[in-house]
Amino acid sequence: MSSAWWLGQSSHNSTNHPFIPNYGTSLMPDVVLGYYLHRPDLSISALYRGYSREIFTYGIQQNLQRRSAGIEFTKGLFDYHGFVPFVGPVITLEQLSFKEENNRQGRRINTSDTRLGYGLTFGWDIRPNRLQWFILRTNLRYFPNLELDVQDNAGIRFSNIEFNFIQLLIFPNRLF
Repeated sequence: MSSAWWLGQSSHNSTNHPFIPNYGTSLMPDVVLGYYLHRPDLSISALYRGYSREIFTYGIQQNLQRRSAGIEFTKGLFDYHGFVPFVGPVITLEQLSFKEENNRQGRRINTSDTRLGYGLTFGWDIRPNRLQWFILRTNLRYFPNLELDVQDNAGIRFSNIEFNFIQLLIFPNRLF
């Protein structure tokens, strides 16, 4: 399990619904398969996750969904008694959707888009050896500029920080 912290207020809500709070935190499963190169201490991973958030307040209902598949590259920086800090880029294909029903004004918004997302992954591993088929890792993924345009130059921010407290990363090439 993982969590996503929504960063900042969306321009759509700031302009049209300033009483709607920040979206807070979403929980989600995070699936990762990877390939680890021992000598250069590099990990290449394919990932998938999806989550949503729903808000209902003062006659306005909003539903946000994010489905994301991507690839991340991480490089171990140094070994500190078996703990290895790492950092690297993540590139994702994002499916973003936003629905809003405004019962007070009788308006409805339903929009979605598919686009590339770019972020940064950093955290620490428990040092893998040459035979180990999995590692446990703690990481953060930061997506700084992910926004879905809604209307009138206003958008919904999907920028967030994802936190994986303990992530199981499986290396299928080492299972056999």
